[in-house]
Amino acid sequence: MPKKKLDETIWTLICQIDDMNGEYYSYLMDRLLEAGAKDVTYTSVYMKKNRPGTQVTVLASQDDLESIERLLLLETTTFGIRKFPVERRTLDRILKVVESPLGPIGIKMGLLDGEIIKVTPEYESLRLIALDRQVPLPEVYSQVNAWLKKELDHKRL
Repeated sequence: MPKKKLDETIWTLICQIDDMNGEYYSYLMDRLLEAGAKDVTYTSVYMKKNRPGTQVTVLASQDDLESIERLLLLETTTFGIRKFPVERRTLDRILKVVESPLGPIGIKMGLLDGEIIKVTPEYESLRLIALDRQVPLPEVYSQVNAWLKKELDHKRL
């Protein structure tokens, strides 16, 4: 049964930072995702006085907005956050584990009007196969993607 994704309004929160230890960003991303952020990105920017900085962009639902704002204010050096609602549309999704020639892998299937239009292997499954078989990760990706394409073409997924 696909997980239904409807058109929805979410929030984009942005802050720009030019005075924070770079080691804190990984921790910050983990905390934001744990708090319910739908996505977190970092972009290199130039700020006033031509100082290099980092723009932190977070996507969040209305329900998680307050806790994510609080985290940004407590866990970064920013003094303020810009936020605005954005409309988004996503594909319906099916998450499942399939048995590939290399072993079990998690996949995400994207559906548009009930039709599978995208199939993506989950990184963690491929990482484990690469480590277990001592094969380069790009090679595992290539083999699994070729297998997935064939399975999708033959409507076996």
